[in-house]
Amino acid sequence: MIKTKLFSENFDKPNIDVQINKWIAKHPDIIIVDVKFNSSIYTDDDYDTNLFYSALVIYREYENV
Repeated sequence: MIKTKLFSENFDKPNIDVQINKWIAKHPDIIIVDVKFNSSIYTDDDYDTNLFYSALVIYREYENV
């Protein structure tokens, strides 16, 4: 069965690659199928600009191959 996990990066979370690497280290029984990266720019009413990064990891477990 194909599964997904979403990672996001903002002020209180580390870089996405650090998050994904820690997650993979904790779950050695998975096979990464694909990773889809996304970045978005948001502007507030007071003209403050924020950049938001996310990654969708598509994976499957070894036992389901």
